[in-house]
Amino acid sequence: MQIKQISIKDSPSFKKLDLCFHQGLNVISGASGAGKSVFFTSLLALFGLKECNAKVIEGFLEGEIELFEYLSEEELSVQILRKDKTRYFLNHQSTSKKRLGEIFSPYVKFLSHKNSNELESAFLLSVLDSRIEYKTHQQILKDYQESFLEFQNLQEKLQALRDERKRFAELKEFTLFEIEKITNINPHLGEYEELLEFKKMLSKKEKLQILGIEAMETLNQMGKISAFFEALGQEIEGYNEMILDVETKVADEMQKLQELDDQDPEKILNRLSQLSSLISRYGGISEALEYLKEQQKKLESYENMENEEQELHNKLKALHTRLQSLAHQISKTRFEFLPSLQERLNAYASSLLLSDVQFDLIEGDLNTRGNNELAITLNNSSVQTLSSGEYNRLRLAVLALQDKQRAGILLLDEIDANLSGEESEGVAKVLKQLSQSYQVFAISHQPHLPSMADVHFVVQKTNEGSQIKELDQEGRIQEIARMISGASLTQEALEFARKKIEG
Repeated sequence: MQIKQISIKDSPSFKKLDLCFHQGLNVISGASGAGKSVFFTSLLALFGLKECNAKVIEGFLEGEIELFEYLSEEELSVQILRKDKTRYFLNHQSTSKKRLGEIFSPYVKFLSHKNSNELESAFLLSVLDSRIEYKTHQQILKDYQESFLEFQNLQEKLQALRDERKRFAELKEFTLFEIEKITNINPHLGEYEELLEFKKMLSKKEKLQILGIEAMETLNQMGKISAFFEALGQEIEGYNEMILDVETKVADEMQKLQELDDQDPEKILNRLSQLSSLISRYGGISEALEYLKEQQKKLESYENMENEEQELHNKLKALHTRLQSLAHQISKTRFEFLPSLQERLNAYASSLLLSDVQFDLIEGDLNTRGNNELAITLNNSSVQTLSSGEYNRLRLAVLALQDKQRAGILLLDEIDANLSGEESEGVAKVLKQLSQSYQVFAISHQPHLPSMADVHFVVQKTNEGSQIKELDQEGRIQEIARMISGASLTQEALEFARKKIEG
């Protein structure tokens, strides 16, 4: 990815600026206060790295880049408009500063403060792995990373299952109590209604028996009616059958009343009380039976969890063994190739006047890239203790180790500030090499970077605001001479600048 063009309107230094860039090393210089930092802030704003400092900033880029939810076009455009509020657009679609930063973070590196990951173990290991020549190494690393991701997912599932089991264990006792309560009563559909009817019969038993006896006596007298009509020679059709049917029904009911004598009223009342408690709690006998089924399923799931937990544990154990085997192979290969990477690091460190830079590859716990941690030290000091100058020069040395083409964009704000001439020249040489992979933008106050630039821009202040222009060879010589001797150019400074450019 590279920036092709940037347009800026109404920034603190530039009323209107249209500038085209080139692949390679782009160096920006100019007198103090001319507007270099203002321009650089606008450049960084394109990638969500700084707040917008102009009314309009528009950039056009090219190269392969993952745009996620945004439409892909042949040319990538970023537009920032600031009025009442700042609005961001990516390929003419609304976005945010945060989202710009997320999208461009894999492609844009800003070397200013200790805000990077290039000196962290994960990045250093990725550099080492990229330099390993064995084809099988990348495949083993891929297999390991896929297996490690599966391992992490299984660990999460196991932990979630254990948490669930713990929670269910607290409910299990209550579930068992509920199941036991319903099963001990063992209700049946319609039983409650039957017992209520039975209870009613018990309460009216004596009265019904008296009425039944009287009914049977009355029915016995009904036969005289039939005899009367027979004497008359007449017959009432169906009369005798009806009397017989009624006698049978009364006899059946009397038999039932007789059977009540064999029942235990107290037992029936207790049974009704038990069923009534279920109805009161669950809303009905059918609801209680349905609840029983649900609780029994829960209890079954509790038991299944234990089996599932054991199964997950066995899978994790087997996967852990596989990961250890793969990690061992990866580590062995890394130790084999580390000396050659150390040698290359020493070469870049020497150019940057950094002494005693060391890699330290150690084996430890399994992580996303194996079982290694790769640390880097300068004079036996950790990166957290380095000065900004040492930190950023060490970052350059590590970035130079990458074997990449068209790696992205590298932005450096006065990377050679407060460095000696020799240190500054070393930085320039490394950046020149990095510019074969990165499109590099660097503000510089020293002559070494501009003399090695593919393109040299100068920022100048005028009555109408600041301007930036691309210098030709003679302009570069004049600007480098100014950086050496100040506004009054000396012959010695001009000759030195000419030799640097022509050399």
